Amino acid sequence: MTRPSAGSFAVTLDTAIEESGLSLDRLQHHLAARGVRLSRSALSYWRRGRSQPERETSIAAVAQLESVLSLEPGTLTSRLGPKAPRGRWLGEPACRIERRRLWPQLRAFSAELKPPPDGQLSFWSIHDRMLLDEHGGERALQVRMVAEAAVDGVDRMMAYYQADSFLTADPVYRCVRSARVGRVCVDRETGMVAAELRLERALALGEVTIVEYEIRFPPGSPTGHYHRRFTRPVAEYVCQVSFGSRVPRRVRSFEQRGLGGPEHPGSPLSAGATHTTTLALRDVRPGIYGTGWQW
Repeated sequence: MTRPSAGSFAVTLDTAIEESGLSLDRLQHHLAARGVRLSRSALSYWRRGRSQPERETSIAAVAQLESVLSLEPGTLTSRLGPKAPRGRWLGEPACRIERRRLWPQLRAFSAELKPPPDGQLSFWSIHDRMLLDEHGGERALQVRMVAEAAVDGVDRMMAYYQADSFLTADPVYRCVRSARVGRVCVDRETGMVAAELRLERALALGEVTIVEYEIRFPPGSPTGHYHRRFTRPVAEYVCQVSFGSRVPRRVRSFEQRGLGGPEHPGSPLSAGATHTTTLALRDVRPGIYGTGWQW
C-alpha cells in the first residue's frame, strides 16, 4: 500500500483525530448526533489512506467531521484529491475470474436483472449446506454469507445457482434474513437460477452484514456433486452436504480453475453417523470448489 503523502487528506484527518483524543467510536457517535451515519470502518479507511470520500453524502460527512474535530471549514475537503475509478472492482486485483466466464448463462438474464459490478461486496465467509432428498436429488440449499461493503451505498447482492438438470418447477427462496428477495430469473431448461437480494438498508464503505437464505428445489434426478463458483478470493468457505437416508459409497472434495477445465480431486470426506460431510477451506482463490460423491 502506498503511504499517504504529507498534507494529504488521510494524514490531515489522522493528525486531527489524534489531537482531538476522540476514538473512532466517539467520532461516529458525534456524527450520528448531527444526522450523519458513517461506519467506523469507513473512518478507519479514510485516515489510513485506503480510500477517500467521493459520494456527495460522504463529502457532506467530511464537512461535519471538520466541525466535530474543531477544524477550519475546508481543512479536510480542500485536501480531497481527484476521484478514483468508481469501486475497487474496476482495478485489476491480484487474482480474479470474470463473472461471465463462471456464469455464461447469466447473460440471458442481464437485461432484466442488471446485476451490479462484481466486487461491490467482499466476502469474509460463505457457508453452504446442501440437503438431498431420499432419492439423492437436490431438496434445499441453505446459505449464510458474511460480507463487507467495498464501496459506499451497496444495497443489493446477487445469488446464482446452477442445477444439474432440467427443473420441473421454479425453485422457491425462503427464510431470508437481513435482506428480501427482489427479481428472480429461472431457465428451467438449463437449470440456471439468478436472484436479486435487496439488503435491509444501503451499506456504507466497510460495513458488514450477514445474509442468510434457503432455496427449495422441486423434485429432480439424483445428483453427484455440489460446488460453488468464486470470482474473487474469500477468506473462508464451508461446504456441507447432508445425504439423508441414502449415503454414497465414496465422497471426495474437488476443485477446478474454471468451467470445462480439469477437475482436481482433493481429500476423501466422511459422512459419519450424521450422514453429513463437511469441506472447510481458508484463503480460497477464485475458481470452483465443492464436494463430489458416487452412489
